[in-house]
Amino acid sequence: MLTFNQLLRAGSLDPANVRLVRHKPSRHKHRAIFDAAMRSDGAFREYQEMQGSTQVVSQFRAAKHLAGFVVDPTTKQTVFMGVWDLLGERPPTVDPFGTPLRPGTVAFETRSRSEFDRYRGRLVIGWGDGERAWVQRADLQDKPIIELRKHYEDPAFPGFMVFQHALDQVETVPVSWAEVLRNARGVYLLVHRERGDQYVGSAYGEGGFLGRWVSYADGHGGNVAMRELGAPAEAYDVAVLEVVGSDATVEDVFKREALWKTKLGTRVKGLNRN
Repeated sequence: MLTFNQLLRAGSLDPANVRLVRHKPSRHKHRAIFDAAMRSDGAFREYQEMQGSTQVVSQFRAAKHLAGFVVDPTTKQTVFMGVWDLLGERPPTVDPFGTPLRPGTVAFETRSRSEFDRYRGRLVIGWGDGERAWVQRADLQDKPIIELRKHYEDPAFPGFMVFQHALDQVETVPVSWAEVLRNARGVYLLVHRERGDQYVGSAYGEGGFLGRWVSYADGHGGNVAMRELGAPAEAYDVAVLEVVGSDATVEDVFKREALWKTKLGTRVKGLNRN
């Protein structure tokens, strides 16, 4: 099996001088940071350069190079994004993705090593156990290369009957998925992941399913029973029950929604009040 340290040595880098940095951003920023890394956007470089943990700062200071990875928000795989030389330190600036800087934040100066760019988004490693240790010494953690793609592409949309997603992460779906969900209307189901409470709703306006689901960012989207429950959006999963045709009227969608409420009994034991 090929390993990441073999790739580093092929690029004339000593793994002892390299720190592996695995980014798994917060849910609301995950897709933006992943996409910026894939585009080699300077915002990702700045994001990686600013560190507020004393342990991470010490790791960076002891290294000569950083090998950056980002967890794919869809597949959860650890995807390679490049190698950077550490050149020094500079005063911290504003985080490009809006994360408040911690006291004592240190900003590092880095420069990308272009010889590794052809592997960006294509090389996937197995990080193994200890995900909380997101900065590791390469020489002590020789990661297996589990995939080298011909090119990166979003995974195919799984289909409406298979699709299920955390409600608070619907804006992080791949661009191709978002396009499908914006252009489809119909009936959907919200399920409280721990309690099992269900809510049947319908999407019939501009933005389709995705436009409607985004409105639940506050945890209720105007629904009385969900507001009373007081759970955040992250407590729910969302799935599609039925997609209606382009010729369906709003009244048609409401009728299908009512039918699903009856079938699932969400007016009797659930979060539907009408």
